[in-house]
Amino acid sequence: MEKTEIPITVVVPSYNQGRFIDDTITSLLEQDYPALDILVMDGGSTDDTVERLKRYGDRITWISERDFGQSDAIAKGFARAREGWITWLNSDDVQCNRALWAVNEVVARNPEVEVVVGNGHYMDEDGNNPRPYPTIPVGPTIDVAGQMFEKGYVAQPSIFFRKSAYTKAGGINRALKFCMDYDLWTRLALAGCRFAACDVDISGNRWYATTKSAGQTLELLAEVAAVQVKHFGRVSPYFVQAISDNLYQTLHGDHYGDTHHMVYRLLYFKAVWLWLNIRRPSYCLRGLFRETIAKSGPLVGDRLTIGDCWRGLRKAIGGTKVAA
Repeated sequence: MEKTEIPITVVVPSYNQGRFIDDTITSLLEQDYPALDILVMDGGSTDDTVERLKRYGDRITWISERDFGQSDAIAKGFARAREGWITWLNSDDVQCNRALWAVNEVVARNPEVEVVVGNGHYMDEDGNNPRPYPTIPVGPTIDVAGQMFEKGYVAQPSIFFRKSAYTKAGGINRALKFCMDYDLWTRLALAGCRFAACDVDISGNRWYATTKSAGQTLELLAEVAAVQVKHFGRVSPYFVQAISDNLYQTLHGDHYGDTHHMVYRLLYFKAVWLWLNIRRPSYCLRGLFRETIAKSGPLVGDRLTIGDCWRGLRKAIGGTKVAA
């Protein structure tokens, strides 16, 4: 039987990313994937992005016009995509390790699959210092919606999905500024789409100070919490701790130092838990008594025990008395 490559459209939302966009487009073209459409949706860049796009001729399709932000650009691109498989690749990220071919192989082995989730890595602004991007497990025996609720960590540039599944899930929410990807993956899972894993590192995600995710972390987490409440009616311990740790560091740690920081971090966690989950009384009360923080951050499993909490509280109280 003759092997046929699945059609893939990659939408590249772009705005004033001329210094990165050649790396992004080249990472796609160099794969020599015969069934690829590259559609750059530029938001009217004022740097040299458009001049760079012109150099690719008919190897890519591009549009440069004002839009209402990243989500709007992605949605407009997907509306233009042909039927088949789609994804988006931000104009400062790259694909690697023959990503398109790797996805094609997963689909060939799993013809009914609707969403393919690959591995990825973070990298610095110059493309160096790669480190793994945490990724949830997916597959036919895994509750993907549950995984999305608990942590939801996936490398956005490493996810490919059928356009029909995208339509079934309701498409991109253009109102979201930060977590339009998390919201879409959650809706794909809740819609019953079939997920399959691609156990290859297929994307590089730049992480530097002026990215939206790095520069506006609390705003991003607040949007994720709102999405969780919308879809699940509650916020998971992982995201509660991510928010509470951010608030603790901003409001307390940066000004008062880290003395008794475990106690204060736990108090922040309990306060944020109550604030975000009070709509679900039984879940909220259970969490107030049972949930604790991980000592090293939300992704680490070194959770505080009751003994740790008691010893820390006694030390904090004792330290306060001595200071007085």
